[in-house]
Amino acid sequence: MLNRDERNRYIISFAIALLILVVIGTAISTYIPEKSKQYAELEKIISSIDGYNMNLNNWQACKNTLMDLNYWYDLLPRYDKADSTDADLERLHNKATDRIVKLQLRLLPKIREFYGKFLAEKLWLENYKVNVYSLDRNKLIVFTHKDFQIRKSLEKFHNSVLTDLQILGFSQIRYKWYEEEDLKNENYIRYNFKEFTDNEIRKFTIAALNF
Repeated sequence: MLNRDERNRYIISFAIALLILVVIGTAISTYIPEKSKQYAELEKIISSIDGYNMNLNNWQACKNTLMDLNYWYDLLPRYDKADSTDADLERLHNKATDRIVKLQLRLLPKIREFYGKFLAEKLWLENYKVNVYSLDRNKLIVFTHKDFQIRKSLEKFHNSVLTDLQILGFSQIRYKWYEEEDLKNENYIRYNFKEFTDNEIRKFTIAALNF
């Protein structure tokens, strides 16, 4: 027969074991739904991209696509540090990332083309001309305006457009103050900069999304 001290030790041990089981059970019940939610979100991204309408024929359609890319961008970082022991979650994350990269590679050249048309329409009343050329996947944009002869005016305009052009993946801007027929023989000021590559997932925080 157990004495009083032994009974107390057994009671305490039993209570501790019971408490541990409750904590583990609670953690598992929380962990499983969270994992299921992550699976569902990644599968939703993949399904949405697989059925994505890629018919970009105006700037509004391009804006909608950029906002969709931003939505997927906001979801993906949550899985960058996913449990490496969960092979299924890692596979889904890699699959979703691959889908977004392929979508950007297909659509960003077209988005740059229509962004140039959007700027041309927006700046037309101020006598700016804007052209996007097909060089290197529509990465060359040319602005023409008489005020570019004035260094201060050129720098002010350049600073107002540079960030958005970089985010969209342009790699070169040319500024001219008069129009020539032959692009190769024109006189212009050229700015080259390190652009985002089309396979680099990023958030497209450009001012034009607010118009």
